[in-house]
Amino acid sequence: MFGYLATVAFTFVLVKCSATEVTEFCSFFNNRAPKPQPNLKNCTWFKKNSCCMQEEIAETFGQVKSLPGASPACQQYTNYLMCYICAPYQNMFYMWGNLMVCEEFCDAWYGACGSAILKGSRVNQLYTNGSDFCKSRSYKVSAIAQNNCFFFDVLLDTTNGQRSGHIYWEHHPAMLVSTMIMFGLVLYPL
Repeated sequence: MFGYLATVAFTFVLVKCSATEVTEFCSFFNNRAPKPQPNLKNCTWFKKNSCCMQEEIAETFGQVKSLPGASPACQQYTNYLMCYICAPYQNMFYMWGNLMVCEEFCDAWYGACGSAILKGSRVNQLYTNGSDFCKSRSYKVSAIAQNNCFFFDVLLDTTNGQRSGHIYWEHHPAMLVSTMIMFGLVLYPL
């Protein structure tokens, strides 16, 4: 019985994923089409299909200053967030000049940046949770299940030739378990 339910659930996820596929376009850049950008030095995981060009992402990274006391994980999450302008599927989470960030990403970012200094205080003293932190940055917040928000899968990150997926799992061990179950269903169908 469990095998049957797991198979039905997995099939539903596959159908839902394929049913929600949308045409990719770059809403941040006046709806131009994404294309390969082999010279990206930041956000390199989008080299094969990117909305941003190297000049645009260099300008974006050049304008953002690191928070005092920010951990490497905090800086990494901040960099991931800046890379939303390169995502070829940004039309799903950037609309009418508003960036919709997944609550789960906000929580991970907040957890990584809790000891960083902002406005003379620690981030975790200024804000009670990730949603408050993201909203203070003028982002909209939505749950990842809504399929309308920015969420960076750190497994895509190949900075310095290595994947850095450990950072996400540190803050969200429940996601690790659910991901392992999904992979288990793919590798060992019931």
